[in-house]
Amino acid sequence: MSIAVCTLFLATLVYAIVTNSDLFSPAKFYLLSFMIFYFGALTNDAKYQLWLLVLLVLMAGMVAVVVEALSPVPRVSRLALKVRREADPPHFLMWIWSLSLPGVLAEAFLIHNFGGLQGYINMIGTRVVEFRGFGWATTLTATLMAFNLAYFAVGLTRRRTARWWSAYWAHFAILLVTGFLSGSRSAVLNIFVMQLFCYHYLRKNVRLPQAVTIAVILLVCAMILGVVRNGIKFEGDTLVTGLQQRDSVVELSTIHYGEAPLQILLDADHLQLVYGMTFLSLVTNAIPRDWWPDKPDSGGIVFTKIYTADAWNGLSNLAPTYLGEGIMNFGWALGIAFFMATYPALMYYTVWYYRRVIVRVRAAPDAQAALDLAQYVLVAWAIVALMTGEVTNILLGLLLTRIIPLQVLRAALGLHGSRVPQLRRASIGARA
Repeated sequence: MSIAVCTLFLATLVYAIVTNSDLFSPAKFYLLSFMIFYFGALTNDAKYQLWLLVLLVLMAGMVAVVVEALSPVPRVSRLALKVRREADPPHFLMWIWSLSLPGVLAEAFLIHNFGGLQGYINMIGTRVVEFRGFGWATTLTATLMAFNLAYFAVGLTRRRTARWWSAYWAHFAILLVTGFLSGSRSAVLNIFVMQLFCYHYLRKNVRLPQAVTIAVILLVCAMILGVVRNGIKFEGDTLVTGLQQRDSVVELSTIHYGEAPLQILLDADHLQLVYGMTFLSLVTNAIPRDWWPDKPDSGGIVFTKIYTADAWNGLSNLAPTYLGEGIMNFGWALGIAFFMATYPALMYYTVWYYRRVIVRVRAAPDAQAALDLAQYVLVAWAIVALMTGEVTNILLGLLLTRIIPLQVLRAALGLHGSRVPQLRRASIGARA
């Protein structure tokens, strides 16, 4: 069964490359993510039941491959485009920094609240508990990534001065610092890949050797940061990390994010169905726990409590994956049916969104197109992340820390929605 799944994956990857040369298309991004997060199944003695579930996840992503092949992005002639490239919106730098200020101040508040930088770092390992009641602050801090990506994308639309880029790199440095302090590897590393997406579409195509090299470097960094995060603390006035206490400098949990939760469900004596309550937490999550002590928990919390016996005593939670969350809510048959009905639909939407945005970027790569691209990257990232995440954390984060901040930025700049070019039939040529 493992050989069959691996063969199908390789065949799908080759077909995706042959039918669409764009290395950063949704199908290839999905397949790369699948390879990273489900590679752990090859390192374990996985039974055929687990491989069947892995196959379902692969098949859900194959929808993107097929749709990209059947409905490619048109190669358009600029003479056929009816969108005029416009100058940068006025006061862009003023607004991007002004809107970023609440996130910076929220991070400063958190550091002050935990007794300064030393106290803050010492509680990173227990941040799940310590941050309770400070959701508003962590949400504001998380908006910095959306603003930074928008900043970078707009910067690529035309030649900029050294002073312009110096201001950007200062913003980027602030983002990295807040990312490190959050204790989240994704908060540090995701922005690099997102920047690469924007560079690929707005400035110059990234070639396969470059993309592979960067992907390997970031994956290794993620594994090292996992060790650092779990052991970082101050001993007296000395900062130590997990690297001093571990025989290995890498943590391999990344390659098990996909299959490990599914194996836990397979090993369970029986399923304790919650009948959609973890999805309801999308709506109820914003209500303070003090107001509603028994409000529905999100998927990761429910999964950890029920299926790992709260292995980390509330200090950490294990994401069930989108397929796993469907199963723990509705059972094996209905949960799998739910996954196969909804996730391929999300991938179809991602490809549709991709085609719409890329045509817009090719039509007139101005600031508005750059913001369209930044938002697309953030949305596509969230949809692919559902593969191994939990619904509430990912979708609520997408809305509150990605989409709403970018819409506020658009409104502040006087930009009203994206403008998609009208194409003459003659403008549609070869595939992208």
